[in-house]
Amino acid sequence: MEIWWILLIVLGVVVLISAMLSIANYSHDKLFSLHEEMKIKPADTSITVLEFISSVNNLKLDGKLKVSRTKQYIGDGYARKSKTLILSDDTLNGGSISSFAISAHELGHALQDKEGNILKVKHFLKKLVWILGKLFLPCLVVGLILLFFPEYFTIAIALMSTSAGIFLLTGFLRLFIVYIEKDASKRAIVLLKEFLPPSDLRLTKKYLNTARLTYWSDFMTLLFGWTGLTRKKKIFGD
Repeated sequence: MEIWWILLIVLGVVVLISAMLSIANYSHDKLFSLHEEMKIKPADTSITVLEFISSVNNLKLDGKLKVSRTKQYIGDGYARKSKTLILSDDTLNGGSISSFAISAHELGHALQDKEGNILKVKHFLKKLVWILGKLFLPCLVVGLILLFFPEYFTIAIALMSTSAGIFLLTGFLRLFIVYIEKDASKRAIVLLKEFLPPSDLRLTKKYLNTARLTYWSDFMTLLFGWTGLTRKKKIFGD
C-alpha cells in the first residue's frame, strides 16, 4: 500500500475520533446547562413531586415502590432489585420542570420493571458494551501501527476490521439501551399529562430528549476515554 493511502486512513481516523470526542463532551454540557435552567423553572401544578410519585405508586405500582435520597448531582436512578427510586435532594425538594421530568422518567423505569425483564436485559447489555469497548482501543492502535510495516499488513487489516466490528456491535447494543431510555421517557410524558399543562410537557420532552443524547456520549467516552479528553459524568437513569 502506498504511504499516502496509509496517511489518509490515519488522518480519517483522527478526524472521526475528534468528532466523536466533541459529541462526548458537548451533549453533557448541553444537558447540565438545560438542567440548571429547568430546575429553577417551577412546574405549573398544585402537587409536589412526592405527591406525584405517591399517586403513580398507588395507582400503577401497587404501592410497592420505595424512595431514597442521594446527594449526587443528577444522581437519580431506579434500583431494580430493591424496587427503589433513588432521587437527589434537588429532585425531591423541588417543584421544577426538571424535578418532575426526572422523577417521571425513573417511574417509567419502574413500570418497565413491573411489566417485564427489559431492565435485566439493559444491565447485561451495559456490561457487554463495557467489555467490548475496552477491546476497541488495543485493536485500533495496534492495527494503525502495523500499517507502517508491510510484512504485517494482513494482521493490521484484521485488527482494524475487528476494531470496526466492535464499534458497530457496541453501537447497535447501545442503540437498544437508548431505546429503553426512550421508552421510559415516553412513559414519563404519559404519566405527567394528568398533572402538567401542555407548555410544561413540551419543556419536559425537551429536557428528556437532551438527556437521552448523553447515552451516545457515554458510548463515545467508553471508546475514547483513554485520550483524557472526555469527561465521564453520571446521568440519571443509567
